[in-house]
Amino acid sequence: MSEVCGSSTDIQLAMTEFRDCILDTGLIHLPVQGERFSWHNCSEGDRSLWKRLDRLIVNDAWLGQWPCSHYHCLNARTSDHSPLVIRGDSVSHTVSMFRFDNYLTMSSEFTTSVQKIWRHQIAGTSMYAVTRKLRALKPVFRTLRKKKGDLSLNVKLAADFLGTVQKLLQTDRHNTLFIRLEKCCKMVFFRATKLEQVMLQQRAKIHWLKGGDQCSRIFFRKVAMRRASKKVFQIANEAGRTLTDQDEVVEEFVSFYQRLLGGERRREYIDLRYLRPWARHVVTPAECTALVQRPTREEIKDAFFDIAEDKAPGPDGYSSGFYKAAWPVIGDEVVKAILEFFTLCLLSSLRCDDQPITECFCPGRSIGDNILLAQEMFTGYNRQGLPKRCALKVDLRKAYDTVEWDFLIAALQLFGFPDTFIGWIEECVTTPMFSVCINGNPHGFFKGARGLRQGDPMSPFLFVLVMEVLQLMMQQLIDQNEGFSYHWRCKELGLFSFVLPMIYSYFARPMWPRSRCLDVEEREHLIAALQFQEGHLPLRYLGLPLLASRLSISDCHPLLLKVDSRIKGWDSIQLSFAGRLQLIKSVLMSLNVYWAMAFILPKGVIREVEKRMRHFLWKGNSTVGYPKVAWSTVCRPKEEGGLGIRDILAINKALMCRHLWNVIQGNQSSIWVRWIAHNYLRHKSVWTVDVKGGSWGWRKLLRLRSALLPYIDLKIGDGECFSLWHDPWHSLGPLIQRFSVWPQQDEHSCGSNTFNSYCGWSLVLASYHGHGMH
Repeated sequence: MSEVCGSSTDIQLAMTEFRDCILDTGLIHLPVQGERFSWHNCSEGDRSLWKRLDRLIVNDAWLGQWPCSHYHCLNARTSDHSPLVIRGDSVSHTVSMFRFDNYLTMSSEFTTSVQKIWRHQIAGTSMYAVTRKLRALKPVFRTLRKKKGDLSLNVKLAADFLGTVQKLLQTDRHNTLFIRLEKCCKMVFFRATKLEQVMLQQRAKIHWLKGGDQCSRIFFRKVAMRRASKKVFQIANEAGRTLTDQDEVVEEFVSFYQRLLGGERRREYIDLRYLRPWARHVVTPAECTALVQRPTREEIKDAFFDIAEDKAPGPDGYSSGFYKAAWPVIGDEVVKAILEFFTLCLLSSLRCDDQPITECFCPGRSIGDNILLAQEMFTGYNRQGLPKRCALKVDLRKAYDTVEWDFLIAALQLFGFPDTFIGWIEECVTTPMFSVCINGNPHGFFKGARGLRQGDPMSPFLFVLVMEVLQLMMQQLIDQNEGFSYHWRCKELGLFSFVLPMIYSYFARPMWPRSRCLDVEEREHLIAALQFQEGHLPLRYLGLPLLASRLSISDCHPLLLKVDSRIKGWDSIQLSFAGRLQLIKSVLMSLNVYWAMAFILPKGVIREVEKRMRHFLWKGNSTVGYPKVAWSTVCRPKEEGGLGIRDILAINKALMCRHLWNVIQGNQSSIWVRWIAHNYLRHKSVWTVDVKGGSWGWRKLLRLRSALLPYIDLKIGDGECFSLWHDPWHSLGPLIQRFSVWPQQDEHSCGSNTFNSYCGWSLVLASYHGHGMH
């Protein structure tokens, strides 16, 4: 949340020190409803400045007493400061939504309760019977949850009773009754602690923390913060009027989502067959056959068991933890219901490997390829002397929610999906009913009219198909309009856009606003015509900066800010040493790996990141700490006496060498590899191509060839797949660097051309030093 709005948005040292003070003391900013800026300098125009100077800060005890408390700013009137009003009221719960708690699976009554309901015979289809039985189980689990009571209170009572028994044991150390009672109390305490741990981990949604801090203060605070942040006490409607009455708030929410998702479906025939000449990929007959295959019982079970227990439950409130625990009882009937669903032709088995449509979700492809290609296209983008150019960064607002169903059906027809399969997809997509959960209560019930359901594993594939049609439309316009053309290095590859957010790059009369080649009038005309905001390099693409030149330390500042935000948060401060180690290995390293797969990071950035992680590991925050062991030792594997933290420099080299290895292999599934082969290699070998040519990233990548070579085992074989002169198959390295090629020999010949009929060498080499070698 921004602290400043207006003429000066720089974060001052005093603001940073104040934030660190709040974090060190473990205090929490109370949620604010409505306007958050409480001070205005009463200036106009560019000098106007708003700041969040006044705030309310509380501790854990406050949240425990008033979990729904919040504040809002009143009108300032004659002052430059706005008064703050705190409210501790809660929202009434009329209808409680069912949410299955995973700790109930640890109860001795769980299995018997499920078995009792599952014995009932219900007339109808298998799917209807399963849904009725799941509905009948809800009041049973609500009763079981009430029996368990307050889990935190149970832990406290068990701990107190255990302490009392241990004090009695101290007075009579050989009393058999006290010894047995202590063992029994320990078992009760451990079980109560385990139940609380499972409950907190499910509600806190801290998936990265696997051990060490399951029942620590961080989970209690996270649950309280999540509960407080979900409460909505007021909302501003489209007219700008602030609604505080809960009935009006609910009505506004339901009305908004009903306009967005609901209403009457507009049946409209859309014909996209005119785009067929531009469609590079269509569904093959073999893929059509695979799409209509029924899944096996093992595949259905694996689909349930692949979902983590702590993930959000389905609309019925049951998590995957319930299905896993009750599978011995309900598994056969659930599988039967799903297979019946397929038999009735309501769904098809849509598999990831059967959709080679775009750069998303395709085996062998990586998001890093798209980032690397975007960097190549923007290299020297502001340089004078190039053709006039334009780049459009396109993102979609509420992308899933605004997909028109008729357009989706037309897209499926365009790519050659069979009519039966299209009917199945239409049946699945066009039958949802929605309710809006506000402050824990469900409201409204309306039928959807458009959009794809969030969380449905089929939705990403369908959305990719829709975006592929958008790309084909753009490609058709490019080909039919002489005013635009492909990026001059993408013409033969047929590439001009990437994964969302898409980058469209065109060369011709229109120009990108940031280019130095255009004047003010041309820039303003282009911005007015396209209705786009003016962009400036570096801009963010898939979370990383797009650069026209080399990567500097200042360009990596967002990475350092992300690391700081994770290690300086209130939740990180509460972690134990084991928890901090887990945070570094799972969260902080993933941040670094994402950057390291796209850039060769400056060593100064790597040192700064390791410095922050080192201080955080040993002291608990990013201030100066006292390391107990050298960082090089910490980064060793546990088998060698380290803590298993990966070295960032080594990971960076390994990830970039992987890109280099893809180039060596000629991986045609990578658009970036095809770009490199067409523009930089041009039938040359990656081992001997000149380092001076190309972008900064490509030059840095070529310098890793010597680091990659010792890990490659080159075998000649039949000689058809290697270059005799350019590949480093010999211990001397590439022969072209040591010997000259005789006129009768081809520099680009493969190894098989040098074998004679006796499977021996037919080759004469002349060294640069005048010594011949046969």
